[in-house]
Amino acid sequence: MVRLAFLLTHRQEVAEDLVHDCFVRIHPRWGSIVNPGGYLRQSVVNACRSHHRRAGREVDSVTEVPSVDRGPADPLWDAMARLPDRQRAVLVLRYYHDLSERDTAAVLRCRPGTVKSLTSRALAALREVIER
Repeated sequence: MVRLAFLLTHRQEVAEDLVHDCFVRIHPRWGSIVNPGGYLRQSVVNACRSHHRRAGREVDSVTEVPSVDRGPADPLWDAMARLPDRQRAVLVLRYYHDLSERDTAAVLRCRPGTVKSLTSRALAALREVIER
């Protein structure tokens, strides 16, 4: 789950905190949840979305953003970071976690057709970056 959160947030510390918070919230009900792994994955994706919304509001209110040392430049990583949250989530769930379109749609609470279009748009954006 930390890897999933890291791929969606691009920050290890944030990923660990988000997953920890999800485990803490789910733990009291763990025995009564029908599919605890899927429920936890859904919770992590939702927590990452919430994190991005909060971070977007914070950046809007801050005049100067501090620089962060991210190590060596990776064009594909940078392109993934620039994708909208849902497109990045679709790529991570489909290709990193090997979820089907139906399962990805369930996690993102959308239709399988939406997963297809989000995947297509995200791959087109990545392809554009790679071909430059």
